[in-house]
Amino acid sequence: CVVVLSSVNSVTGQALGSQVHTITQVYDSTYGIQYYEKYNGITGGDSVRKYPDHHLCNSMIEDHYPDGKLLHKGFYTDGKLTLYTNYYPNGEEERSFKPISDRKSELKKYYSNKVLKSDVIYYEGSTTLWQDYYPNGQLSYLEEYDKKHERVLRRLAYYKDGKPLSVFLPMKSNDGILRYSLKEYFPGGQMQEESEAIYNKDSYDFIKDGDDKQYDQTGKLVSEYQYMGGKVLTTIK
Repeated sequence: CVVVLSSVNSVTGQALGSQVHTITQVYDSTYGIQYYEKYNGITGGDSVRKYPDHHLCNSMIEDHYPDGKLLHKGFYTDGKLTLYTNYYPNGEEERSFKPISDRKSELKKYYSNKVLKSDVIYYEGSTTLWQDYYPNGQLSYLEEYDKKHERVLRRLAYYKDGKPLSVFLPMKSNDGILRYSLKEYFPGGQMQEESEAIYNKDSYDFIKDGDDKQYDQTGKLVSEYQYMGGKVLTTIK
């Protein structure tokens, strides 16, 4: 049986497979129009979309708001999204997802005023670059991994005025262990804390290992510790 999307339902006047949703049905206050991500295997979706006759969707499908404005336009292959764009009720793009190459894809999200909200690069299904932005267009967060998603290359956070909040970067090590440097800042730009860390496979997180220095807003050193495996080894100050 072949389903032809250009066929029209005589009752609704819409192409077969299309749906009508209100914004409250598809919108999440934190993540935006997240409803369709369940059909995107690259971003973690594990569902498939089907036509009314239960065949897997295999073509371009458009969904609309009750007033007829475009909500979603996506190309489905065996029920999974491979290319799509979502729209706010005002007609502006909310997000777009597209393949860049056979291995790489990109997801962009926007605020309703057209300002870029986030830009995520996926390589073979894993996130390799994630960038978030404030409503004023300033970069707020950046996280980058190697292509296998096994090593953090950088993790940066910024205040709304563009000044650094935290800087997490790999550092040279003489002991053969991959170590990282973390620097955190007060809103005014002064150093608040600088420490060293290593990745702990048991907790799946980074733990302090090495020097840890904390400062007040005048730049004065107020405490200093030596960590080993996440625990204080020596209190220096």
